[in-house]
Amino acid sequence: MAINAAKAVLKKGKTVLFMCEFQERFAKAMFEFDKVIENSVKLVNSMKLLKVPMIVTEQNPKALGKTVPQLDISSAKGPFEKTQFSMCTDEVNEALSSICCGTYPESVILIGLETHVCVESTAIDLKMSGYEVHVVADCCTSRTQEDRLLALQRMQAMGCHVSTSETVIFKLIGDAKHEEFKNIQKLIKTPTLYTGLVPVSKI
Repeated sequence: MAINAAKAVLKKGKTVLFMCEFQERFAKAMFEFDKVIENSVKLVNSMKLLKVPMIVTEQNPKALGKTVPQLDISSAKGPFEKTQFSMCTDEVNEALSSICCGTYPESVILIGLETHVCVESTAIDLKMSGYEVHVVADCCTSRTQEDRLLALQRMQAMGCHVSTSETVIFKLIGDAKHEEFKNIQKLIKTPTLYTGLVPVSKI
């Protein structure tokens, strides 16, 4: 499928990060949860340095717990409680309307779980509303790898940009002269943890 290069750009001041249900009760049930969290910590901390606004939702937190403490959501909008699967609740849509210097963003970076349920439902709603959606594969998971991989394929087929955390970070930096480049370098010094998306060659 051909990609429109202009739509793959992530612009400063026109991008927001969506964090979907990184909650305590999911920790033991999700495929490669610890690795996905570590990758997500790197991404979230980079977004804070780059001043990319963030929105967090929690699915029925009374039953499923709060966002895991590894992720610093202190500067994010929310967490917004929800029961529907998509993050695009009335509260979230209201927050979106002014999150980028008083206006709507053009692009949404989407991470979280489960990939085939809440993440995919959110991607569908965002695409239908006209946003460019960048799904960060190494920061998304499900209970099974099969559900995760098939969901990523479906989202790519519907026009989402399926990417990795470091690709998203470097798209937003854009230049080694960026004022936060050295600080970002410290965060990405440790390579992104492998989560089983690409077969490893046995050499």
